[in-house]
Amino acid sequence: MSLADLRDLFIVIFAIIGIGATILLAIISFLVFRRIRSILDSGRETIGNVRKISSLVSDSIAKPLIGVAGFLQGLRHALEFVSRFSRRKEGKSSERGE
Repeated sequence: MSLADLRDLFIVIFAIIGIGATILLAIISFLVFRRIRSILDSGRETIGNVRKISSLVSDSIAKPLIGVAGFLQGLRHALEFVSRFSRRKEGKSSERGE
């Protein structure tokens, strides 16, 4: 067997190994893609459920609670205004000596 024949044999062997590795890599890539695709679909479904739940919580709990908090804040400011006004009247009548 000459050196040229040995070279040609190695070229053929490495070509067959390269083709096999390429086919194996393609199969593994396809299987991983299918697995990741199902995981991503499950993740999308979970995100959709979280969106629905957060929207429900926002509509049924947060918005009414914000309305009540705003009303109470306004009531507090109104009471502070009235108490400031009544304190001024008391201060003026005590200055006059009444």
